[in-house]
Amino acid sequence: MKERIKVELFNRTLKEIERSDYTYITEEIFANREDIVKVKLPEGVVEIGDYAFENCRNLEEVICPDSLRRIGGMAFADCVSLKNVRYGTDVEVDESAFEGCVKLPQRVC
Repeated sequence: MKERIKVELFNRTLKEIERSDYTYITEEIFANREDIVKVKLPEGVVEIGDYAFENCRNLEEVICPDSLRRIGGMAFADCVSLKNVRYGTDVEVDESAFEGCVKLPQRVC
């Protein structure tokens, strides 16, 4: 069985999301979700699409798998609570990926 996307919500409940294709987190899939606090993406994800998490104002932490290779434009735009994003050193990050964040989130290897 494939690992699922794990999402912690504002009320601290946990949700697991199953997708048929884990290689690409599509554009705007989680955009404008005020209830998301933490996301853990499963191994196999290679790209986070443009605007994927845009305006998730309560999102604090994102844990990316070793398989991740690219974070798209405006992927985390206006995620004003974002503090930590865990991804490897080989990841290509679009220059606008974290636009509008209060401060640039700390990259944790």
